[in-house]
Amino acid sequence: MDERLHIFGIRHHGPGSAALLVRALDAVEPACVLIEGPPEADELIRFAQLPGMKPPLALLVHAASDANAAFFFPQAEFSPEWQAMLWALRRDVPARFIDWPAGIHIHALIAQKNDPEEMQVEHDPDPLDALAAAAGYGDGEAFWNSLIEQGRLEEDSAATAGEQALQVFAGIEAAMTAVRAAAPEERSERGGMRESQREAWMRIHIRQALKEHSGKIAAVVGAWHTSALRTGATASGDKALVKELTRAKVEATWVPWTDSRLGAASGYGAGVISPGWYSHLWSLYERRASTTPEEFAAQWQAKTAGMLRKEGYLTPTASAIEAARLSLALASMRERRVPALEEMREAALATLCHGDEVPLRIIERKLYVGERVGEIDSAVPQMPLARDLALWQKKTRLKPEDVETEQRVDLRSEAGLLKSTLLHRLLILKVPWGKLVEADAGRGTFREVWRLRWAPELSVALAEALVYGGTIEQAAGNAQLDRAAKSNSISELAEMVRETLVADLPDAATACIERLQAAAVQAAEITELMLAVPPLVRVLRYGTARKLPEEQLRALVHALSVEVNAGVRLASHNLDDEAATARVQAMQSYDEALRLFADSTLIEQWQNHLSGTVDDPQVSAAIAGLSLRRLHEFGTWAGEEVESAFSRHVIGETPQRAGAFLENFLRGGSEVLLHDEPLLNLIDAWLCGLEEQDFIESLPLLRRSFAEFDIVARRHVMQRITHGRREQAQLTQSEGAADDAFALALPLLCQILGIDVQEGAA
Repeated sequence: MDERLHIFGIRHHGPGSAALLVRALDAVEPACVLIEGPPEADELIRFAQLPGMKPPLALLVHAASDANAAFFFPQAEFSPEWQAMLWALRRDVPARFIDWPAGIHIHALIAQKNDPEEMQVEHDPDPLDALAAAAGYGDGEAFWNSLIEQGRLEEDSAATAGEQALQVFAGIEAAMTAVRAAAPEERSERGGMRESQREAWMRIHIRQALKEHSGKIAAVVGAWHTSALRTGATASGDKALVKELTRAKVEATWVPWTDSRLGAASGYGAGVISPGWYSHLWSLYERRASTTPEEFAAQWQAKTAGMLRKEGYLTPTASAIEAARLSLALASMRERRVPALEEMREAALATLCHGDEVPLRIIERKLYVGERVGEIDSAVPQMPLARDLALWQKKTRLKPEDVETEQRVDLRSEAGLLKSTLLHRLLILKVPWGKLVEADAGRGTFREVWRLRWAPELSVALAEALVYGGTIEQAAGNAQLDRAAKSNSISELAEMVRETLVADLPDAATACIERLQAAAVQAAEITELMLAVPPLVRVLRYGTARKLPEEQLRALVHALSVEVNAGVRLASHNLDDEAATARVQAMQSYDEALRLFADSTLIEQWQNHLSGTVDDPQVSAAIAGLSLRRLHEFGTWAGEEVESAFSRHVIGETPQRAGAFLENFLRGGSEVLLHDEPLLNLIDAWLCGLEEQDFIESLPLLRRSFAEFDIVARRHVMQRITHGRREQAQLTQSEGAADDAFALALPLLCQILGIDVQEGAA
């Protein structure tokens, strides 16, 4: 390669690397800056210096035909590539990306969906581990951090800083050349070929830049690639190597990134251990003045102490001073010039937290990782949905954050209704910025509680939703219409109606209601019809906060309920276990919804048909059990009728059928046993009358039946049974005699109820 070429081998996110790079560029003054990155994003470099661009950010590149086939190119303020962009823009020097086209990578991502072998992820060993071992470090990460990322803090000669930086980069290149030459060939043939093709693309870009510019050329690439870019590969050989590569058509834009996604713990391959630590290091490098180890340690420990104070912990200044001294002492013992994160943490734990890990864990995310979400300048061209979302965020004053926050929304206020509308529309678009954890609670029906957390992947979801429209409102409405047209499920359509109404999409809601009405006419599955009623009833509770087609909704709920009531008995004949379980769950939801709907005629019809299911011997035992429980709770049947029906369904029946009946009869709580002593005694007598084998077969169902009872309820049930047994014993036996059979059964009964024997005998 031409001697005008200066190759700077960097770590992709390293404050020391970034500081060295800026000084090296100042010394070289290149006519063009080449940066490892996707060339399709060249036009986006010019926006990096805008005042509204606040890292962490990322270049999002995705297939034009499939936004889900995408990848990110993250940038922090301490990323060398970001600083290279800013340096070139400040000096009006051309800058461009030289990695292989993103379209090649995107094409490979699409191919992975159809080729399982392509999905295999290769994990390469750190090439610096060998050097680290020779230098006495535990791994390559610690070695590079000590020498490069924080090893330059003590530099104090501004006049020679550029020359020193060039010498360091020359040393990095020599070391990486030696490491690469000695590295064993552990990569697969496919992985090695991809690396060769990437580096061929870089050399092609470099040759092109050398032709276009008469001055020096700076190439900013990962340190591993430095030696490969200086090889004697020919231009024709490189072109032949990449000739057959297939590209996908792609689009690129800037999107916000987060501190947590810069961390290695997020799974990001080029992630760093502690973005918060590196951000602190970069703030010191930006001053362009030397920093003594003492000053460095004091600043970090003061920051740690300040965060602990905000969490309510007592951290005197004297303790922060001791923490700084201890970190310096630990670094000296380990032969390090400057304390690393390891020494800083150990010192803080010992002096500020007195050995207690809990306080440090409370602040470690904010301190070691960071909680920032990047911001994009308004002048940057963004995807239409991203631009519309930014406007919504300003209008609703909802700021994207990298931590989970709780947002309580009052639907009676205009601001609260706007927030709720936005978040519901995003859910329809499968952009789950917010998760609804509570609704229809608190003060009447006017409150929603959301948990919000922004993640970079939501930008990809927004890109995917572009096929439905250019605004959040338009896209959400069209997305729901598309799903409704493809669905034949009554319950799904009912849920879509609810979603469109609470998202304030009246046109889409009307279309979904019509689709639901058409599907309901053809529906024959009672479970589906039952599941359709609860979401419609729930949405009616928003009537005082949102404008809804209430009359149309009520007519729809009434029609569905009439169908359910009329068909529930016959549709419950001879169901298998899976179908019976689904029906019981649907019945519970439907029963609760019917009470909320408060139509007395429908409720009376429902109770009459439940009576029919209890008396019908062909009805599934599980459904009969739940039906009897509801009739008992409603007070529709007198106690004697309930006890008689219970006897018919458990006494003389198989353990499986009797157990299924009992499980669903007890579903919903212990009140039925605590307040109905004859019924409790009936269950007790049935249990005691079971043969040993029948009891063993019934035991799993029995334990499941009592699983919903809390420990207090179980204890009260046991006390009632014990009290009743003692009274019976006193009536039937002589004074002082004991019921031996009950005494023998008591431990097992306590075990079924999940309480101690001593408590049961109390």
